[in-house]
Amino acid sequence: MIEVALALIREEGRYFLQRRGATNPVLPGLWEFPGGKVEPSETPLAALRRELLEEVGMDLGEATALPVLEGAVRLHPFLCEGPGRPRTELAWGWFTLREMVKLPIPPANAELIRHLSRLP
Repeated sequence: MIEVALALIREEGRYFLQRRGATNPVLPGLWEFPGGKVEPSETPLAALRRELLEEVGMDLGEATALPVLEGAVRLHPFLCEGPGRPRTELAWGWFTLREMVKLPIPPANAELIRHLSRLP
């Protein structure tokens, strides 16, 4: 089972998403939360710290684990705050939940967005 840690960076009711490059061999052009695969020697939180720094140049501040989502991949979502702002060379933006459901996103992220709608 592939395990993936995801950073749900929230600011003023909006979430940070980035868009995979059109030439990416996996899910090209889809919008997603930053994150990546958990390596065998890592915990999901350690993977999140590594991926957040690699993908968007952010140090992880506070992270609240949300329920794990089982599917084709096992998602470990974390509601995140950190010093600084995300930086990436990919297309990116801050989106409300209503805006996110209109974007082309990976199927697993669609389930995650439904869970986010239940957060305060």
